[in-house]
Amino acid sequence: MSDYKRNRDRVNKAIRKSGIVVVVNKNHVKEPEHMVTTMWEIYKAGYVAECTFRIEEHILREGMKELTKKRAECSEDDPFILGVGSVINPKELESAIDMGFDMIIAPANVMGGYGEGKEFVKLTREANVFSAPAILSPTELQYFIERDDGLEPDAIKVFPASVHGPSGIKALLAPYVRESHAGRIIMPTGGVDYETGPKYQEAILSRGYTPALGMSAPLKLVEKEGKPGDIETIRESLNQFKQKFS
Repeated sequence: MSDYKRNRDRVNKAIRKSGIVVVVNKNHVKEPEHMVTTMWEIYKAGYVAECTFRIEEHILREGMKELTKKRAECSEDDPFILGVGSVINPKELESAIDMGFDMIIAPANVMGGYGEGKEFVKLTREANVFSAPAILSPTELQYFIERDDGLEPDAIKVFPASVHGPSGIKALLAPYVRESHAGRIIMPTGGVDYETGPKYQEAILSRGYTPALGMSAPLKLVEKEGKPGDIETIRESLNQFKQKFS
């Protein structure tokens, strides 16, 4: 990673500015160069990219060698954030930190039978990595945001968001409308696209939280045409999404 130092606050600001985390999966990446091109184009489009651990680890490792070089060349005012998601166990967490990712997103608490979710937060904090574990129930939400040990994650992912829908997430957050939680990032993922996205944003904002939508919809054309890594298709897909979403 050369002299680059990871910084959770840098990621926080980038996510709040973007409002959208574009999920890059196996349909979009077949080779390391596909990962590099896709994540770079997402960044240039003004979004934050999250590649998934469903992509083979050797591809992630090779792709990160080039991506970390690009990241080091970007300015502090317009940082290139490298995110990874679908991290489901401590071994993948260790690999993700080792590869140099700035942000680690999970479909649950990551530690599973190996330990409590707070351990995930502790490990990412020690590495200055932005953490976003997922919750589905009020009990899980309360576990992560009502702590007195300081081990609260940087963002809360709600997955799969489609189980709740916008109205359900609005109800989920209702008991936790507190000044201490104002502005906290909530990241609905799963069933979020240009049609449902604005509804999720409205629901989350109405409770005083900050929405950051996780979705693969901005890369829909790449998947539809079966052209992973094709720069023109990636750009057109991102442009189409931007036009529909705005």
